[in-house]
Amino acid sequence: MENVRRKEESRLDSLEENLKTLANSGSKGIKLLYRGLNSISGDLSELSNLSPSKLSSSFEKITQGIDELDKKILSLENSLEEGLNKIEQEYQKLKKEYEEKEDERRIYRILYELSTVIYAERDINLLLEAVLDSVIEVFSAEKGFLEVYDENKNLKLRLAKDKRKKVLEETEEEVKSGVIEDVLSTGNNVLIQQLIYKEMEEKEDWGKGTKSLLCVPFKSKDNVLGVIYLEDTREGESFATGDIELLNSLAERVSVALENNLLFMELKESEEKLLADLRGKFKFDEILGNSPQMVEILKTVADVADTEATVLIEGESGTGKELLARAIHFNSSRSRKPFVPINCAAIPETLLESELFGYEKGAFTGATQKKLGKFEVANGGTIFLDEIGEMSPLLQVKILRFLQSHEFEPLGSNKVKKSDVRIIAATNKDLLAQVKENKFREDLYYRINVINLRLPPLRERKLDIAPLAESFSRKFSKKSDKQIKGIEVEALNFLSRYRFPGNIRELENIIERAVILAKGEWITREDFPKNLFDGSGNDSEIIIAQNYSELKSLRNKVVEEVEKKFLENLLLKNKNNVSRAAKEAGMHRVELQRLLKKYK
Repeated sequence: MENVRRKEESRLDSLEENLKTLANSGSKGIKLLYRGLNSISGDLSELSNLSPSKLSSSFEKITQGIDELDKKILSLENSLEEGLNKIEQEYQKLKKEYEEKEDERRIYRILYELSTVIYAERDINLLLEAVLDSVIEVFSAEKGFLEVYDENKNLKLRLAKDKRKKVLEETEEEVKSGVIEDVLSTGNNVLIQQLIYKEMEEKEDWGKGTKSLLCVPFKSKDNVLGVIYLEDTREGESFATGDIELLNSLAERVSVALENNLLFMELKESEEKLLADLRGKFKFDEILGNSPQMVEILKTVADVADTEATVLIEGESGTGKELLARAIHFNSSRSRKPFVPINCAAIPETLLESELFGYEKGAFTGATQKKLGKFEVANGGTIFLDEIGEMSPLLQVKILRFLQSHEFEPLGSNKVKKSDVRIIAATNKDLLAQVKENKFREDLYYRINVINLRLPPLRERKLDIAPLAESFSRKFSKKSDKQIKGIEVEALNFLSRYRFPGNIRELENIIERAVILAKGEWITREDFPKNLFDGSGNDSEIIIAQNYSELKSLRNKVVEEVEKKFLENLLLKNKNNVSRAAKEAGMHRVELQRLLKKYK
C-alpha cells in the first residue's frame, strides 16, 4: 500500500510539472508576441516621416512581421492545445485509476468485515444474511440466492435478496433451478454470460432480455452443503472468470463457518435436550442456564448427588453456590432430612463454634439454656459450610475430626455425640493457594475436595444471561404486581456485553430495579442503572440495599425451611404427640404449638 501511495504521489507531481511547463511556455509565447507587436507599432509610427519610395519598403517589412506573428500565434496555439490535451489525458487516467483504487478499497473493506462475521457469528441466519449482502455488493449483482442443504440434499435454509438488500420471494425459474441442481450434483462452478431468456410469467423485478449467472458451491470435503447464486441483467459480461476464483475463495471460508455453525446448532440442541432431561429427572428447575458450562456442572451434580461424597463448590460471590448445594441435597437420599446452611464469614469466630456444635446450659456467660448445634440439627441431612476459607485454624481441626469420625462435643460438655451429616463446602477463594500459604489446612482441603465443582462467573456463561434475566423479570413483575411482558432484545444484548462483577446476584438486583422503574410493558436499556453504560452514576447504595434485602429474605426462607423440616422430623419421631415432641426439643408446649400453627 505504501508503494502504491508513493506511485500516485509521483504521478501527481508529474502532472503538476506539466502544468508549470505549459504555463511557462504560454508565458514565453505571449512575451514574444508582445515584443513583435511593439516592433510593428514602432515601424508604423515611423511611416509618417518616410518618403514615398521608402514607404513601399516599410510596408513589405511590416507585412513580413505580421506573417511571422501569424506563424508564432499558430505555433503557440498548437503548443497550448497539445499541452492541454496531454494534461487532460493524464487527468482522466489518474481519475480512472483513483476510482479503481477506491473500488478495490471498498471491496477489501467489505471482505474484511465479512471475514470478521464469518469467524465470529454463531447465529447461522445472521451469518448467511451477512454473506449474501456482501457478495451482492462486491460483485455488483442485481440479486442473489443462498441455499443450504442437509446431507440428504433436503433444503434447510434459503435466502434471496436484491442489490437494495430487500428480501425477495422465491420464484421457481427453470434456468436458476437447473443451474443450482447442476452445481449440487457435480460440485462444480457455473458461469453463464449473456444468456437470452424469456420468463414464463412477466414480473417487474425479473424483466426480460439477457442476463449473466454465476453459481458456486459451499463444500465440506466432498459434500456440497449449499450454493450461492448471483444474477445480473446489465449489458456486456457482468461476471468475469476472475470472479469465480474470488467467490470460490469466499465460499471455502463460509463452508468452514457453515459446517461449524451446523455442528454448533446440533450440539446446542443436544445440550438443551440433555438439560431438559436432567431438569425432569433431577428437579433442577431453579438452576437456570443453557450454557455448556452449566450443562457439564449439572451432569456432575446428577452423578454425585445420591452419594455420600463430600463436595467443594468454588466460584466467585453471587454465582449461585448455595443453590447448587441445595440441588445436590434435594436430589439425594437425604432430601427428607434437613439442609442446614451456615455462612462461616458472617458469624464471629467466637460464636461460630457454638453455632456448629451447640452448647450446654451454663457453658459460658449468657448460656441460660441448652442449644443444639447445626451438626446435630442436620443429623441425617446435609450441612452447607459457605465461605469455609474464612474458618479459623482451630475450627478447621474440629471439622477435620468430625469428617474422620462423625463425632463432636458441644461446648461445656464432655459427652461425645455422633451425627450422620454430609458436608458440602463452598468458597470464593483459591483454597489451594491458601494451603500453600499455610492459611488453610492441607489435610482438611483434601478431605472436603473429594468432588470439586467450579461455578464459572456470569461473564463466562453469557448464554445464561438472557434466561436468567427473563426469569427474574417474571419473578419481580409478579412480586410488584406489574404487567411486565419481558425485556427488549436491545436491552438483552446490552446485558450480554456487561461483565457482571457481582454475577447472578448483581443481575437479579439490576432486573428488580428495572421492573420497579419500568414505565411500559417492556424493560428497556433506559431502565438499567447508568453506571452499567459508562461507569458513571452511583447506584451502589441501591444495589447494596437490594443485596441486603435479598440476603435477608433468603435467610428467612432458609430458617423457615429448617424449622419446617425440624418439626416434621420431630413429630414423625414422636408419632404426632405434641407434649413428647416439645419435651424432646427442650421447648415449651405452647411455643411448639405456635410453630405448628405457623407452618400449618
